[in-house]
Amino acid sequence: MSVPSSAVSPDFSVAIPTSPFLRQRMGGLTGIGRSVILADLVGARTIYVVSSRAEPTDWLRSFALRERPLPEVVFVADVGEIPEASQARLVTVPADRLPTAQGLRRLVADPAAALDAPGDGFGPGSPDAVTWQMLQASMKPSEGWFGRHLNRPISFRTAAWLMKRDVSPNAVTWFTFAIAVVMTILLAHGGLWWLALGGLLYQVVSVVDCVDGDIARVSHQTSRSGAVLDTGFDMLANLGFVGGLAVGLVRTYGMGQLQVAGAMVVIAALCMSLMALLVRLGPRRGSFDVLRQALALRLSHTPRLAAVVLTAEKLFKRDFYALFAACLCLAGVPWLVPQLALGGICIWLAAILWCAPVIVADKGGDLLPAHLKA
Repeated sequence: MSVPSSAVSPDFSVAIPTSPFLRQRMGGLTGIGRSVILADLVGARTIYVVSSRAEPTDWLRSFALRERPLPEVVFVADVGEIPEASQARLVTVPADRLPTAQGLRRLVADPAAALDAPGDGFGPGSPDAVTWQMLQASMKPSEGWFGRHLNRPISFRTAAWLMKRDVSPNAVTWFTFAIAVVMTILLAHGGLWWLALGGLLYQVVSVVDCVDGDIARVSHQTSRSGAVLDTGFDMLANLGFVGGLAVGLVRTYGMGQLQVAGAMVVIAALCMSLMALLVRLGPRRGSFDVLRQALALRLSHTPRLAAVVLTAEKLFKRDFYALFAACLCLAGVPWLVPQLALGGICIWLAAILWCAPVIVADKGGDLLPAHLKA
């Protein structure tokens, strides 16, 4: 059970002991850096890093990317150097455990809290084990079945490896885009082998595209510009697939494929353009996940219908349709993709039009995923 933010006093300070555990680098940040970020997010007046030696200030990158003002961070050699005014309302981060924002709020409300409730913190353990815990906790509730059981286990391992090497989310986004360009070229070449390889690369794009988000959420490097870049490249990758596939099918099977494949490209482009416009007019931040939240809001008065619609909505997530399309291409029947996709894209268009007023009205970003609100 989380502690409401209203229960947290606006006048408190946080002390971060520089224990061997907190000095370790976990999920792209030292435990000290992560604690500084979380202390700021829960509203600490002053953050004290207790250390008799110089410590890395690796949290600075996160604040710069999120365009968030730096908090007051004071280095002291001993707890006794903390002013008495702060001592009266001082919360100390555990030396052997990384609290979450929820866990830190619990400590503020009750300094003796054990942080043993689900979602209160990570560790103790090795840096790799703690990083894995954080990655698993970053899984979005709306994640589809194939994403949860196939894509994410691969993307989590890749993200953990890259965070050890300080690779930024944007670098992964650009790499994903490069794969999407190669995919488009292979599909447009035509021929069963090239279409199969292009379809396989579409599944690779679907998996690798998860990595930048994994890194951003776990290492607190989420930013509006990064979200816009990721969403924009997602659109281009999807358009590259349907466009490249349409050209490849015409070159492989003849002009008879043009009508259905062309309609798939046109309606898919219309859907993506409409979603981009609605997000721009509404929350003004890049995430197509708002459509699911808008559907849930519009169907909130009919719980049973909402459960059916939101379950079916997961079929429109890329973890499913990219794998399905890749399997059809690898099976030697790529011509089935536009015929099956066209109906789904039309349903997607209908959902967008139905939810458009709700998305446009969301000026406060209430429909956005939690990691884009921080």
